Formats: sequence, C-alpha cells, structure tokens
Amino acid sequence: MKMISKHKFIKAIIGGWPLVLGLAFIFFTHLSSAEEAIDEKVYSNLTEQELEAATVNLVVALETLPDGDRIEWKAGQYSGYVIPSSTFINEEGYFCREYLEVFQKFSEYNMYQNKACRDHNGEWVWLETIFTE
Repeated sequence: MKMISKHKFIKAIIGGWPLVLGLAFIFFTHLSSAEEAIDEKVYSNLTEQELEAATVNLVVALETLPDGDRIEWKAGQYSGYVIPSSTFINEEGYFCREYLEVFQKFSEYNMYQNKACRDHNGEWVWLETIFTE
C-alpha cells in the first residue's frame, strides 16, 4: 500500500476508532516490499470507504474471532471477508494468526492466506502472505 493511502485511511477514521486506528497503522506500516507489492494490487484500487471497511474487518477478525469463524464487509463496489484459520505462539513467544482474506468485486475474487503476529508492544504485524489466488 502506498504511504499516501495509509494517511488517507488514518484521516478517514480518526473520529471514533482510536484503537482500530493504532492497530491498523501498525499493521500496514510493517509490510515488507514483497508483501507490499501483493497488497498494492488490491488495496490500491479501493476507495477510502472500502479501505476503511476492509481494514476494520481485518483488525476485528484478528482481535476477536475464533479460528474458523468468518466476518464480512461490504463497501462501494467491493466486499470481502476474513477467516482466521489458526492461532499459535511463535518461537519468540508472541501470539500469531494465519487467516484467509478475500476481496470480491463483482465476480472477481482475490484471495490471500496471510500470517500476522503480535509484536513486543502487543500490536498486530503482518509477517507474510503464504499464498494468493
């Protein structure tokens, strides 16, 4: 995701979402360049409203959903969902989650199997995209 998109997102949700804002900012500012290239394909096409819905959905899924549950969102021309598939503790002792993230626009789908872990501050950090479809 381009830095300008991150700032537009932050500006869009500053009102009532301070916790989500902080988590989303940490999440999207810790992307490696390989993950950023994959992420750009979908996220760069989203409007601010669609980006906010996708990001809030992802953070809520990582924070609250048990493995196997699904949370959906719809905004503008896009919709999507997140399904956490596993929760575990990594070698450093931090909680991690693997999850499926799906974006849909009309009949086109983008699917990503991702892994995120909490860092030493307890914030979610996206570590890798395991596969895309």
